Amino acid sequence: MDIAARKLGKEDGDFKGFFGGYSIGSEVTIGCCGIEDGDYVDLHQPLLGGKPVIYLYSPIDVQASVKLFLIPEWRFSAVYPVAHTTINHHHGECIEWNVQTHQDGSLTETNTGRDVSYLFWEAE
Repeated sequence: MDIAARKLGKEDGDFKGFFGGYSIGSEVTIGCCGIEDGDYVDLHQPLLGGKPVIYLYSPIDVQASVKLFLIPEWRFSAVYPVAHTTINHHHGECIEWNVQTHQDGSLTETNTGRDVSYLFWEAE
């Protein structure tokens, strides 16, 4: 992966490799993975940027439902607070949080009563 990264003008470690549905690290050699001439290795460059956080502000306390749909190719890798996810065949994976907003910007997740500052999600 590091050689491919350099050939593409990127830095060592910029890519994650996948072969046969399995992740392969940059320290792995072609021979130990069973990669043969003509095989394809998928290289993925991780997304860079901040964490996807959802803040809700309201001048009065409000019961709110927040739904988030992913494109069909993505899957949630982390969510906070923990909530049930479903699969929608048109939109992909979906999560719904039910919260009570508070005037100070905090939230209470209504299913557990957990007080949180924000809703968080990550996807791959």
